[in-house]
Amino acid sequence: MRVLYTIYMWIVIVLATVFWASLLMILVLFDWGRWSYYFASHSWGRMIVFLSRVKEVVEGLEKIPPGPVIFMSNHQSYWDAISLGAFLPVGARFVLKRVLAYIPFFGSALWLSGHIIVDRENPKQAFSALDKGAEKIKKGVSVFVFPEGTRSRDHRLGPLKKGGFVLAIKAGVPIVPISITGTQSMMPKGRFSFKRPSLVRLRFGDPIATKGYDLSRKAALMLEVRRAIIKGFGAETPEWKVNCQELEDPPATPAA
Repeated sequence: MRVLYTIYMWIVIVLATVFWASLLMILVLFDWGRWSYYFASHSWGRMIVFLSRVKEVVEGLEKIPPGPVIFMSNHQSYWDAISLGAFLPVGARFVLKRVLAYIPFFGSALWLSGHIIVDRENPKQAFSALDKGAEKIKKGVSVFVFPEGTRSRDHRLGPLKKGGFVLAIKAGVPIVPISITGTQSMMPKGRFSFKRPSLVRLRFGDPIATKGYDLSRKAALMLEVRRAIIKGFGAETPEWKVNCQELEDPPATPAA
């Protein structure tokens, strides 16, 4: 059954991506992504989630403040991005590694809709991209960051990268933490197979203000966001069980 479900899901994802990315490339010519990006990304995610028959629960949307924000969540599988596309209430642009921009159809849609593309092998380009991203946020665009930078293999929240926090401090907007549970079996790191989980939950936490922080204090901001993500895991989940010890022990300060 897992093999059949994997084949089915790849057919669903490929067809949905080709259809909605192609439509977005047409619609974006008329509004430069202001409305069309959210419509296409939301419809793309909702279509895939619906056809997957995965039960998803979203909590805490009312906590998102008005105006632009930076969303940050843990990252366990590629399904995280699909769920976020389906349920984020705003058309947030993602901070993405450059290799994703070369995927046919999908990559073209990323470029056209204004995502922040970062080349991790080129520090000069990466810092330039973050500066442009901060300007984009100041103009009213919300942004999404996976601060771990890669997917976890074992439910454990990995070390957080500083780039997204530099972006948040430069833009001066709140960070909204998101705790995602249940996605580990859907395209986990190192595998491209699918096993339908019993439940996927996206829990939005209280916004964390960045005003008052400067770049010299980004380590403290990183720690605050890390703890907020862990606190959002349900007590019955594997994510909580492998991470909750951090909330009990004196936390180690992240590297600046």
